[in-house]
Amino acid sequence: MDLNRESISWIDYPIGKYLSKITLDKLLIGFILLLVIISRLYNLDLRVMSHDEVNHVVPAYDLYSGRGYRHDPVSHGPLQFHLMAFSYFLFGDNDFSSRLPHALFSIMTVAFLLIYFRDYLGKTGSLIAGILFLISPFMLFYGRYARNEALVAFLGILLLFGVLKYIDCGQNRFLFLLTIALALHFTSKETAYIYTAQLLIYLAILTLREIIKGNWSSNSQWITFIIKNSMLLVIIFGALISSIILSRKMILPIQAIEFQPGRQFSSSSSLIGQISFLSTTLKTFAPILFPLMTGLGLIVFLKSKLKWKDLRNARPFNLLILVSTLVLPLLSAFPVNFAGFNPIEYTDQQNIIVTMIYLTYLVAVSAILGTIWNLKNWWKFALVFYIIFIIFYSTFFTNIFGILTGFVGSLGYWIAQQDINRGSQPLYYYVFLQLPFYEYLAIIGTVIAAYFGISKLASSTIRNANKNSKKQASHVDTTGVISGNHRKPSFFLSFFIYWLITSLLAYTFAGEKMPWLTVHICLPLLLCASWGFGRLIDSFQFNEKRTEKKAIGSILIISFLLAFSNLLTNTFGNHPPFQGKTQVQIQATNYFLFSLILATAIGFLINKYFYQWGLKKILHLGLICAIILLGLTTTRTAFRASFINYDYPTEFLVYAHAAPGPKEVLAQVEEISRRITGGLDIKVGYDNHALYPYWWYFRNFPNRIGYMETPTRNLEEAPLIIAGQANYGKIEPIVRDNYYVLEYMRLWWPNQDYFNLTWERIINALTSPDMRQALFNIWFDRDYSLYAEVTNNPHLTIENWLPSEKMRFYIRKDIAAKIWEYGTTESLQNILEEDPYQGKINPLMPTRVISGGGNTPGELDTPRGIAFATDGSIYVADSKNHRIQHFSESGELLHTWGSFASIAEGNAPGGTFYEPWDIAIGPAGNIYVTDTWNHRIQKFTSNGKFIKMWGYFAQGVSPKGFWGPRGITINKDGLIFVTDTGNKRIVVFDKDGNDVTQFGTGGLDLGQFDEPVGLAFDQNGYLYTADTWNRRVQVFQPSPEGIEYSAIASWDIDGWYGQSLNNKPFLTIGPTGNVLVTDPESSRILEFSSSGEFLRGWEILSLSEDIISQPVDLVFDIHDDLWVSDASSNMILIFTLP
Repeated sequence: MDLNRESISWIDYPIGKYLSKITLDKLLIGFILLLVIISRLYNLDLRVMSHDEVNHVVPAYDLYSGRGYRHDPVSHGPLQFHLMAFSYFLFGDNDFSSRLPHALFSIMTVAFLLIYFRDYLGKTGSLIAGILFLISPFMLFYGRYARNEALVAFLGILLLFGVLKYIDCGQNRFLFLLTIALALHFTSKETAYIYTAQLLIYLAILTLREIIKGNWSSNSQWITFIIKNSMLLVIIFGALISSIILSRKMILPIQAIEFQPGRQFSSSSSLIGQISFLSTTLKTFAPILFPLMTGLGLIVFLKSKLKWKDLRNARPFNLLILVSTLVLPLLSAFPVNFAGFNPIEYTDQQNIIVTMIYLTYLVAVSAILGTIWNLKNWWKFALVFYIIFIIFYSTFFTNIFGILTGFVGSLGYWIAQQDINRGSQPLYYYVFLQLPFYEYLAIIGTVIAAYFGISKLASSTIRNANKNSKKQASHVDTTGVISGNHRKPSFFLSFFIYWLITSLLAYTFAGEKMPWLTVHICLPLLLCASWGFGRLIDSFQFNEKRTEKKAIGSILIISFLLAFSNLLTNTFGNHPPFQGKTQVQIQATNYFLFSLILATAIGFLINKYFYQWGLKKILHLGLICAIILLGLTTTRTAFRASFINYDYPTEFLVYAHAAPGPKEVLAQVEEISRRITGGLDIKVGYDNHALYPYWWYFRNFPNRIGYMETPTRNLEEAPLIIAGQANYGKIEPIVRDNYYVLEYMRLWWPNQDYFNLTWERIINALTSPDMRQALFNIWFDRDYSLYAEVTNNPHLTIENWLPSEKMRFYIRKDIAAKIWEYGTTESLQNILEEDPYQGKINPLMPTRVISGGGNTPGELDTPRGIAFATDGSIYVADSKNHRIQHFSESGELLHTWGSFASIAEGNAPGGTFYEPWDIAIGPAGNIYVTDTWNHRIQKFTSNGKFIKMWGYFAQGVSPKGFWGPRGITINKDGLIFVTDTGNKRIVVFDKDGNDVTQFGTGGLDLGQFDEPVGLAFDQNGYLYTADTWNRRVQVFQPSPEGIEYSAIASWDIDGWYGQSLNNKPFLTIGPTGNVLVTDPESSRILEFSSSGEFLRGWEILSLSEDIISQPVDLVFDIHDDLWVSDASSNMILIFTLP
């Protein structure tokens, strides 16, 4: 009995006398699967739906509700939408059922590895793979997330299994499995193109080795074979390149091929019309068609000379041809794009014809090559692949157009996205942040795998291959030398490592680097680690038969490792030993000495009682014990990310992540609605920022009001309103003091101090004890308190985290009064205090208006700065039309000049603008304009002739280094004053743009600024400034020489709350010396005395109920009428003040 027990692996031991068929192996598989199921399904619905999840669940809900589904490459492939819709059908529409398909796929991934990967990882390795995929922070988090990564992980494993299994046994059923996995991957996400490219390159390498080492009678045979097949590639791609070159050089006469879908040909003219159309089309596109047709002909001519039959038994070659021919038509976006056309433009007839030409060519090439390879079976594989592909992209033939978007648009969209590096993450994002932060255990396992592969397995594989090559040749068809090595462990490891390296390269240099894409790097990383850990455990053998002694030895080694790790953290932390005699320093020394004594004592015990094991075996066991400890740490990391911090920004495996606020508000909306209406019939408004996630959460609220970024007065009918932080200023004129308000965190991002790392920053961090400890605290505990202290960053607590966006939940007071929780408790935070201007604000309608919205001369688009000439005419900065317009006092257009040009995109000559914001007129009648986003000042004659310009983008380096100049005014001496908004200062020039002075810095103190905008001088030469984000007006007094200015007074403005690009107030001095300021997003004009006493104000009423006025600049004419630029209604409003 003992001999039998010793002859089998520990993993195959039966667990008991009466359960001999149940081995430890099977018990562990069952236990791991149970844990996987619990970890993927427990509290699956608690986390708030993130931005990207909303983009997935809403179309799925539309499909489930009968509104259909149309494939959109922005939200990737159609598979998950169909799976979620089916889940809704079975379990209802909710957060749990939305994520259920992804959780099930994650469970299937682990189950598949445990059961089917034993030939490639070994029994121990497959069990470890199950454990690693169970506790992997990325696999766990995104296995509970409604996006494609969980699906792709399973399909990637399935694809890998099909490849390895076919190489092992050569059975066609595994080619069908591979085909299904590949088709489903292409219906899931465009990462299929990366996976396929990785696979094809590896298969091409294997095939080349098969060819070189094959059973050729002479070297010239395989060289000839390679040359002929290289000619095939030259023909295929040469035809494409020739066609692309010709298409880019020619000009296609679009008018000659106009489609007229609604046109009905008469019976006599129909055939003639169709023939004429076909003839014109062929002539027009002949330069594109000719090279492609020639290429197809040459392929057919060359097929008998390819001699693919000689490689029919070379399995990597079969895989290479099958995968290539199935995927080739899906690459048609490449030639369409290179030819100068848009692969995602489906309304242009010319574009569609070119797309269909290249798609047809690639389909034809695939069909010809497939039938050359295997006439009997290729069409079966193709049929399976494209039936799956077409069914999902067409949504079971209800959206035929989806077939085209699947074939061409999917890849075409992501080609266009490559220049848009969403998130702008650094190149080291995966290697030095995501993987070390979360997958440190897998990294160590991969290093161990590489060690075994390089130092042991590689040499033994070579020896065994040489010994067995002759034996294998006797019973294996002409598969080449490499085929005999496909079962060797080194082959699997080499494939996993290749997959890992190419994944790192592909996703590092892809257009965007996002945390969820780390899943695709983790997949091969975890497989490498599983292989390495499996070999480490399987190679651990020694003669100690007493189980209790092994257990005691393991406990002692683990205790030693814990004591030693404490020793290290104490030594390299921010309180090292032997530093002084304060209480903290003494405690640090005592802790160090205790850890040192403990580690030494345990080490002594290990040496005394286990010396007979030998140092090598003790170190081997020590490494296994260290891995177990790191496994527990990884489990803690994964648990914390998925079950504790899932709605918080302290984790780095998320990006723009939903905060708990939206779901807390949803619960309140549902409760209030049920109390007031008995159901979900209450009116609730939400803006464009709250669209995510309320696009999903308000799906069952029939009276929801999505007012996006343009709230109107009709919103007052809604008892409940939700607004994002950027729209606070827009919503306040509507809610005023009629609503209670609660503020929540809506969205946040992880800390991004890892940007712009340099070796100097790294060295400074590693050599600073406080910074080392702070970084360790973040890594180990997600504790940012010490880091906030070291970096002097007050925005690293959950309450005030930055970067983030807040939201407000407005509850109308009459509704709150009906619900005691809101009406009587003090838990409701009434952020909106009583308006101090209330009672002195009166509605005001314009007596007349000038212009209206549009881009033709005389029409305006977001007018801002205005200025009167001495003759009574008015100049207007027509911002969004990027021009200046000159009107007479009666509103007649006199001059207009300017057009769009961005200096950041190239040349922007004088007279071109990028959103001019303000305008001023000098004593000589010259016009000065702040060309805001070209970061310069331009000078013109009164009729618009360009004179000169000065300024460039810079962060306050010199007076001419602007960052968004906005307000401009001129004093009685002709000096030009400009608010350099982004640089938080006022810059002064003479009439020719020469530097005179500057004053102001960023801050809250008197004389400091935060977003200064409007400027105006009174009759005494005092300068009044709208210090926007400090929400105050500041007054500056000139020096006797009139050069230097010092702040002498300020007063607060109860307004200017929003920080949007549109909420930029201007001011003017009235005929009586009072100061009038605009409050753009509150639609108000406020009048103060010169000392800051509020006198009166007006609410600017729009001419349309659908538009809320947005007064920007204001100025009095010679008749004391007030002219106001309204950026919302695109008009100049003229008022006669009471």
